[in-house]
Amino acid sequence: MGMPSLESQAYASEGSKQGHVNCKTGKDLKALMLDYFHNVFMFSMNDEVVHTGFFPMSHYLFALGVGKK
Repeated sequence: MGMPSLESQAYASEGSKQGHVNCKTGKDLKALMLDYFHNVFMFSMNDEVVHTGFFPMSHYLFALGVGKK
Protein backbone atom coordinates (compact mmCIF):
# COMPACT_ATOMS: atom_id res chain seq x y z
CA MET A 1 0.00 0.00 0.00
CA GLY A 2 1.29 3.47 -0.71
CA MET A 3 0.27 7.05 -0.12
CA PRO A 4 1.69 10.55 0.18
CA SER A 5 2.96 11.19 3.69
CA LEU A 6 0.88 13.37 5.96
CA GLU A 7 3.91 15.61 6.53
CA SER A 8 4.29 16.25 2.79
CA GLN A 9 0.81 17.74 2.57
CA ALA A 10 2.09 21.03 4.00
CA TYR A 11 3.85 21.54 0.65
CA ALA A 12 1.16 20.10 -1.67
CA SER A 13 -0.98 22.19 -4.01
CA GLU A 14 -4.67 22.67 -3.25
CA GLY A 15 -5.63 20.34 -6.12
CA SER A 16 -3.32 17.65 -4.82
CA LYS A 17 -4.69 18.00 -1.29
CA GLN A 18 -8.24 17.46 -2.56
CA GLY A 19 -7.27 14.13 -4.12
CA HIS A 20 -5.20 12.88 -1.18
CA VAL A 21 -7.73 12.68 1.63
CA ASN A 22 -6.34 9.72 3.60
CA CYS A 23 -2.66 10.51 4.14
CA LYS A 24 -0.90 9.02 7.14
CA THR A 25 2.42 9.29 8.94
CA GLY A 26 4.86 6.40 8.56
CA LYS A 27 4.11 5.30 12.11
CA ASP A 28 0.34 5.32 11.54
CA LEU A 29 0.57 3.46 8.22
CA LYS A 30 2.70 0.73 9.80
CA ALA A 31 0.28 0.42 12.73
CA LEU A 32 -2.66 0.05 10.33
CA MET A 33 -0.90 -2.60 8.27
CA LEU A 34 0.06 -4.55 11.42
CA ASP A 35 -3.67 -5.03 12.05
CA TYR A 36 -3.77 -7.20 8.89
CA PHE A 37 -0.23 -8.63 8.49
CA HIS A 38 2.30 -10.30 10.80
CA ASN A 39 5.25 -8.42 9.26
CA VAL A 40 5.30 -4.97 7.67
CA PHE A 41 8.27 -3.54 5.80
CA MET A 42 8.23 0.23 5.38
CA PHE A 43 9.80 2.18 2.53
CA SER A 44 9.63 5.82 1.58
CA MET A 45 10.35 7.88 -1.50
CA ASN A 46 11.73 11.29 -2.33
CA ASP A 47 11.85 12.29 -5.98
CA GLU A 48 12.87 9.05 -7.78
CA VAL A 49 14.68 7.43 -4.84
CA VAL A 50 13.08 4.66 -2.76
CA HIS A 51 14.71 4.28 0.66
CA THR A 52 14.16 3.17 4.25
CA GLY A 53 15.04 6.58 5.64
CA PHE A 54 13.46 9.14 7.95
CA PHE A 55 9.68 9.03 7.35
CA PRO A 56 8.79 12.64 8.30
CA MET A 57 11.06 13.91 5.49
CA SER A 58 9.56 11.59 2.86
CA HIS A 59 7.10 12.60 0.18
CA TYR A 60 5.59 9.15 -0.32
CA LEU A 61 5.27 6.06 1.89
CA PHE A 62 5.04 2.38 0.95
CA ALA A 63 4.11 -0.52 3.24
CA LEU A 64 4.71 -4.13 2.24
CA GLY A 65 2.65 -6.58 4.31
CA VAL A 66 3.75 -10.22 4.67
CA GLY A 67 1.91 -13.05 6.43
CA LYS A 68 -1.80 -12.28 6.35
CA LYS A 69 -3.45 -12.51 9.79
